[in-house]
Amino acid sequence: MKPFIPLIAAFAICTLTHAAPPSTSEEKGVRFEDRGSQVVLDNGIIAATINKTGANVASLKFKGTEMIAPATRGANIYFSMDGGADYRQPQGCVFSVKAQSPEMVDVACRRIWKDEPQAFDIEAHFVLCRGESGLYVYAILDHPAKYPATGYGEWRMVWRPPVETQDWICVDERRHWQMPDPADYQTAQKMGIKEIVKLTQGVRAGQYDCKYDFNASYHDIGCWGHVYAQRKLGAWMVCGGYDFFNDGPTKQDLNASAGLNHIYFGRNHYGGSNPHLAAGETWSKIYGPYLLYCNSADDVEAMWSDAKERVKKEKAQWPYPWLTGVPQYPPAGARGQVAGQLIIKDAQKPRLSAANAWVGVAQPEANGNWQYESKHYQYWTHADAEGRFTIPSVRPGSYILYAFTTGAVGEFSKREIAVGAGQTTQAGELVWNVPHKGRIVWEIGMPDRSAGEFAHGHDYFHGYGWERFPHEFPNPLEFTIGKSDPAKDWNYAQCGYGTDNLQPWKWRIHFNLDAAPQADATLVLSLASADSARIDVFANDESKAVSTVTPAVQGGDALLRESIHAKYGLEQVTIPAGKLHAGENVITLVEPNVKTMRSHVMYDYLSLEIP
Repeated sequence: MKPFIPLIAAFAICTLTHAAPPSTSEEKGVRFEDRGSQVVLDNGIIAATINKTGANVASLKFKGTEMIAPATRGANIYFSMDGGADYRQPQGCVFSVKAQSPEMVDVACRRIWKDEPQAFDIEAHFVLCRGESGLYVYAILDHPAKYPATGYGEWRMVWRPPVETQDWICVDERRHWQMPDPADYQTAQKMGIKEIVKLTQGVRAGQYDCKYDFNASYHDIGCWGHVYAQRKLGAWMVCGGYDFFNDGPTKQDLNASAGLNHIYFGRNHYGGSNPHLAAGETWSKIYGPYLLYCNSADDVEAMWSDAKERVKKEKAQWPYPWLTGVPQYPPAGARGQVAGQLIIKDAQKPRLSAANAWVGVAQPEANGNWQYESKHYQYWTHADAEGRFTIPSVRPGSYILYAFTTGAVGEFSKREIAVGAGQTTQAGELVWNVPHKGRIVWEIGMPDRSAGEFAHGHDYFHGYGWERFPHEFPNPLEFTIGKSDPAKDWNYAQCGYGTDNLQPWKWRIHFNLDAAPQADATLVLSLASADSARIDVFANDESKAVSTVTPAVQGGDALLRESIHAKYGLEQVTIPAGKLHAGENVITLVEPNVKTMRSHVMYDYLSLEIP
């Protein structure tokens, strides 16, 4: 470790608004106490006890109250990798103090790789600042050239807050409710899917409970956690920066669930990508910092509101000025930014604009895409009402710029965006001419990379939701352009039909043409998710498919894992002109792989284009 460098401006940097007024102990700054196998960081609001060799937190007290559930082994705030035989927590760490002053203490626990399945050194840091009501955490993975080829499947931190009654979970406006009491789980009915139970008593009696109920994009929510209403205490994960997460802003994963706060750095669920290092490859990446935040107020809404406000404060300070002397985390002055204006031109949709479009820069592998990029860092922002954007705090390097927005199929990209330290790279006016192969005859849905606008797109986060489909929709499903309502008549997922003996589920699209096409038509299938799937496409004759589509982008178990999207894919199907005629036409879609409910397609958007 590098020697401690005094932090001259630490007081101005670390003193933020917190949930408790200053006390005498706060005024004395951060206290550091070495207890042999443990150290204590205490600022009068937060007192954290760190296990030196285990890189975990044995105790986290907020204003004297313990915020960790009792642990059977070591601690209940910990890092871990993978599962099963490859499960790993850092153990046998070497402890050091990176920085120590009355304004801030940063301690490190470093595990040098020996024979674990994942050939990485893991260095976990815990940081406490004066006046803060939370503990900052970050971790660094190192793969020196001398290490063998390696990778990981899961890489995360878990915080188990106290398990109590009157526990409210807060993820977003939809997932915001009182959780079952501990006793309710004891009587819950076990289901065929091990992560799901059916509750038989308590506030959520009759409903399923599963950790996947709460999946969400970290970029969208910013914080997640639990509120213990009876004791008026909140326990939150709060993110200020997102550049270290893989697979871009649409990627979702686990966050809060019963008795847990997760943060998944690798976001491996829903088709997540993870870094794979070759033998002889030198690589290092920092994950974080993020904040384990505690607060207190008179009611649940006040604590949740406070946590969301805290997200804004953390974002405003990123990159944190107090984190110095770490090569993987350059200070603000050693980073650059990218600015420009996105202009969308779509002859079929002249009103479409770049307002609120996602614009980002990433460094995927050759022929890769940001949706599958995890070795490096990604930076994303929203364009303003005029399509103008500034992407701040970008590490120097060469990037590909990407953009996508609601209403447009596909995405824009521009290569060779060079970012220099302390510089603003002017990308200029970026004109995205959205391509079409003809006039749009009809559309179903809205291109936004999710199936949220369709039936059950608002309540997808419940286990065994597919059991409702045969009771709500016929087989074949009949959808008539101009008459049917996508929010009611088009389901968010096409999968096997039935409960026990699954059958292929035909979906028919009825539409009229004024005249027979003189050229081949194109069926646009914008996919929010596909898993173990293929799509047979028929046009006016269900005895022979005009095309069989095997989506190029697949995986993620979005249906079983209660989501409305996994990874985005785009398929375009040629419909021979002779297969369509004047008057009524029917295009039929069938997903024939129905051995299990894992096989499915979720449509983001469909359209028919005719030259």
